[in-house]
Amino acid sequence: MESIEEWQSKVNFVKTLCGKYSNTKQSYSQPKLYAHINLYFRLLPWKVFKGTGIYSEQSYAHSPWSPYRQAVQRVSIQNNIYRLENYKLSNPERIAGGGFNSDLLKEIKVENLTHREGCAMDFQEIKPGLYKGSLNKKKKCIINRNGNLTYLVSKVEFSKDRFISLDEGYDIKENTKAWGSEEGYLEFYRSKTNKG
Repeated sequence: MESIEEWQSKVNFVKTLCGKYSNTKQSYSQPKLYAHINLYFRLLPWKVFKGTGIYSEQSYAHSPWSPYRQAVQRVSIQNNIYRLENYKLSNPERIAGGGFNSDLLKEIKVENLTHREGCAMDFQEIKPGLYKGSLNKKKKCIINRNGNLTYLVSKVEFSKDRFISLDEGYDIKENTKAWGSEEGYLEFYRSKTNKG
């Protein structure tokens, strides 16, 4: 059971995270290196988890109805660690566009979610309003990329205005980088027109 302080702290965390972000500055300044991407975090209806949950969606700006990444996260807090447990949707196409059309989030039901073992992200507030996180288990979040099994290394930092992330995949057997950005972090800024 969360204390009042933990509940308020979790509310602040979720309010800081939720919204629409775009890497417009990065993509316009270096178009050959970075595609223009929109990133959404939306609060889910309470009934999904009987607790706090978030829907996240990432899509290219030219194709908003065809997101290339969709996930659901259950939010908890313990000992000042904010945990996002990750879930995969069994019907992602029904939710596509939910980042900017909240009516679609009504389609999310707990029976359509599969827990992604080893893929939870842990965050800490490193200074007021600034959160930093990474996977809480090393080499346990397994992703099949083009037929090859890789483990994910993910680093994230966000505040009320900015979200930066770096996702890389490493070959399970060789421990060599198999995929991910060669140019470093993706850098997103919150949209002022869609705080959601």
